[in-house]
Amino acid sequence: MNENIFSIDGVELRVNVMKLERGFSVTDTENSDRLQNYKMHREVAGTFYNYTMEVEPYPSHREDYDTFYEIITAPVESHRMIFPYAQKTLEFDAYVTQGKDTVKQVNGQNLWEGLSVYFVAMEPQRRP
Repeated sequence: MNENIFSIDGVELRVNVMKLERGFSVTDTENSDRLQNYKMHREVAGTFYNYTMEVEPYPSHREDYDTFYEIITAPVESHRMIFPYAQKTLEFDAYVTQGKDTVKQVNGQNLWEGLSVYFVAMEPQRRP
């Protein structure tokens, strides 16, 4: 994949995006429920598009991987994201609650890799 396939908080980092998955959730409001005849009554709040991304560092740009880790682990409400969507891009605010990566030590140096992060949209990107 391209190294600049996404942007976070206006920053493009030189990380190797190994996998980028898009998911969706058509979410109901609290007024949705089954009726007495078991028919579903839905009051749809909207559609959320969420993304899962797996990145690896480029050996010559490990500092960008570290910067990305610092950005996504910051105790902030959300991040401004730009991801591919259809044949264009989608820009929205998303939050991160967790992620994970793995370390291996080579010549006494910590080499982190395999970072997986889930970005959840702050609000629906599509509303009824």
